[in-house]
Amino acid sequence: MSETPEEPFVPDKPTVSRKFWIALWLTCGVSILLELLVHRHEHFESSDSAFASATNWFGFYIALGFLACCIAILLAKGLGLFLKAKEDYYDDTP
Repeated sequence: MSETPEEPFVPDKPTVSRKFWIALWLTCGVSILLELLVHRHEHFESSDSAFASATNWFGFYIALGFLACCIAILLAKGLGLFLKAKEDYYDDTP
């Protein structure tokens, strides 16, 4: 009795269900709505630092997370250019 292995979940395939995308957008919307409802303590109330006062802005942590994600992706793509093996890397073996 041989079982076929399940294919890994890849969100870029056109066969991904509409429910996945709806769940993704709902999660993003709920996180923004929670930003309005959750009271944040101002950790840096009287600081002269621009970054410290920016942490009290609406949506700061959402934007910071998005920016960090973009930087991580760009860094990984840049490292891929240097760490990529040549196509004929294994052709020279005896």
